[in-house]
Amino acid sequence: MAKHPRFLSSKRAGSYPDRDLDCQMAMEDVFQSVAEYGEAAGWTEREVAEALIELAHNRWFMLNAKEKMFEEGAGAIIRKAKAPLH
Repeated sequence: MAKHPRFLSSKRAGSYPDRDLDCQMAMEDVFQSVAEYGEAAGWTEREVAEALIELAHNRWFMLNAKEKMFEEGAGAIIRKAKAPLH
């Protein structure tokens, strides 16, 4: 069974060269543990790998859609509906 993973934070705040690689290295133990848990539950290595890829793609698409929504809605004004005059 997989050990409980340790997750490391970034080496420093803000953008810097190889920040993406630092993130990958920080997440590697967690990622490996998730894969091992899936395999221990009876899924094949390939099934687990494909599921993790799909989950990563879905997360990326969700983030991308959210960014587009805010970009496209940046100039929109949402007004409260007017009450009927009775």
